[in-house]
Amino acid sequence: MIKLDWVGRRKLNVKHNRVIKCTAVICLVVLLLTCITVYATNGSKTAELFYRNIKITLNGQTLTPKDANGNVVEPFIIDGTTYLPLRAISAALGLNVDWDASTSTVKLSEKGYSESSSYSRLNPAPIGTAQTFSYSSYLEDYTATCVIKSCIRGDRAWEKIEAANMYNDEPNEGMEYILAEVSLTLVSSKDDTAISFSSYSFDVYSSDSAEYESCFVVTPEPVFSGKVFPGGTLTGYVVFQVNKTDQHPKAVIGTDFYGAGGAWFALD
Repeated sequence: MIKLDWVGRRKLNVKHNRVIKCTAVICLVVLLLTCITVYATNGSKTAELFYRNIKITLNGQTLTPKDANGNVVEPFIIDGTTYLPLRAISAALGLNVDWDASTSTVKLSEKGYSESSSYSRLNPAPIGTAQTFSYSSYLEDYTATCVIKSCIRGDRAWEKIEAANMYNDEPNEGMEYILAEVSLTLVSSKDDTAISFSSYSFDVYSSDSAEYESCFVVTPEPVFSGKVFPGGTLTGYVVFQVNKTDQHPKAVIGTDFYGAGGAWFALD
């Protein structure tokens, strides 16, 4: 036990008892970047809470955690583990926090994430809307959350692609480039393996669902390409080439050999 004279602990006292009872679940985390469901055993236990004037910084800036009512919430220590307030930390990381009382589940999600399964090839998700999908094959088995954060096309896209490499070709006759910013978080994978993603993880289709050929250019940095382990996030640019007259092209990631499943996204 750490000596009290330098730790500077403060205990919550109830009727002069030096030990308090805390009802589990204490829904607090040290760091959560993706949507996670937290399960805990029902019941109660006796625990000692230690306060040590713990400070939190995010990218070098001091963070003052507050609850939903704006009251400052101080981090504490139980059995050598530091606990931070979930809502405050999630807000600082740009995550939404929801509580499902029916299942006693804390739900964290990225901004724009939707649990709706209504998105499909005929109704692709709008730009900025995240979707979670699962993929399974002989080689890979994983679940990921993906979002197309932004898209530019035409002359604006070509300017950035040309600047990325002077040898990049102009789009084919009657075609134009789309430069999409993509972010993907690997939620889980079989045996906790790393999964590789790139622009070739996507297929792009026209408004009437005809597949476009892949284009080969040097993509502006950062490029959407690399391996990620569960919990990791890959963000970068992907280049597509579509007909100039195609007002509603779409892209999909995670489909099987027959084109089923996956997550569909609008590119307009």
